[in-house]
Amino acid sequence: MAASNASTAFSPSSSPSCHLSPQEPLLPWISDNVLAIILPTIVYAVAGGFFHLLDTYELFGNYRIHPTEDELKRNHITRWECLKGVVRYHVIQISIGLLLNHGASPPMVRDEACRIHHAANMVHNARHVIPIILNTIGIDAKQLSHAAQGTSPTLASIIGGGDDLTSIITSPHQPAQNHLTPFDFALATFSTNILVPALQYLVALIVVDTWIYFTHRLCHVNRTLYRLVHAQHHRLYVSYAYGAVYAHWLETLFLDILSFVLAGEIARLSPRQSMLFASAATVKTISDHCGYIFPWDPLRFLNANGARFHDLHHQTWGLKYNFSTYTVFWDNLLGTTWADQAGAEKRYERVWALTGGKRGQEEQPGVEKGGSAEEVY
Repeated sequence: MAASNASTAFSPSSSPSCHLSPQEPLLPWISDNVLAIILPTIVYAVAGGFFHLLDTYELFGNYRIHPTEDELKRNHITRWECLKGVVRYHVIQISIGLLLNHGASPPMVRDEACRIHHAANMVHNARHVIPIILNTIGIDAKQLSHAAQGTSPTLASIIGGGDDLTSIITSPHQPAQNHLTPFDFALATFSTNILVPALQYLVALIVVDTWIYFTHRLCHVNRTLYRLVHAQHHRLYVSYAYGAVYAHWLETLFLDILSFVLAGEIARLSPRQSMLFASAATVKTISDHCGYIFPWDPLRFLNANGARFHDLHHQTWGLKYNFSTYTVFWDNLLGTTWADQAGAEKRYERVWALTGGKRGQEEQPGVEKGGSAEEVY
């Protein structure tokens, strides 16, 4: 059905018009370039404000990582001082974004029919490589294709690297590049709308995750960098959501902003892709610093790098571990993941015992509970 719809919508009997035209903005009163710059700040304000309400009205307190008293005792700045630093961060971020995009025109895009048609031609030409690969590994592609012809002409065409003669949607007398099948269009549609964007997001994630891991780790290895720059972020031993990006302005520039500029350029993200990627990253950053571990949090099931993972890094006994922000790949590979989960849990439980509080029991299934004579900090 999908192949049939694709072939109907993008018939190659005549190549579609492939002229470039400015892309219409998502919102008529603001360009996509500007929206991509300010949307992450709006997401930050909404998400940070939500968790601030939870803190203020002491909602879901049993899911907090730290008791409220611990925040008041250990943090070296007030919430008001933190908020001023966060506002400065976003002013820098928006200002640099507007500067880099000054005078930028709307993205020039081709009509969807043209993009799908172009991709279908690429798929069609690429299929000629399949029999070469099969023959190289000792499989007779021609014989296998002939055997499949009776049950699945399309599969036979794919294996043989040629056209499915029962599904050709152009005259055999037309040029070979127009012999496109429904399979070509179906795969082209999937690649253009799903596969390629997914790969772009993956590349962007790899770039950001790699850049932040190594620059973040450098800030802890180099004592001067830590003392002059990164120590500001660690004034929050007990982190909270809107303090997620509280940092020295040099860290704002070289860890955060530069990582996303590099990711956007290397992955070739469009303004719309950039606003989605940066907004998702903002939600992840807020979640990592929110101070809550909810049993229903979907991020917990996607990645081991979450609020608990990052909170360990904010403790004096965990400063040399858990440097990653988005995945656990580099920490696991280079041995900087905090491994003693039971020991960490004892420290947390000791803090709650000292304040007379009670934690939710869902966040660490299978981890030993109970008090300990170990030092809390």
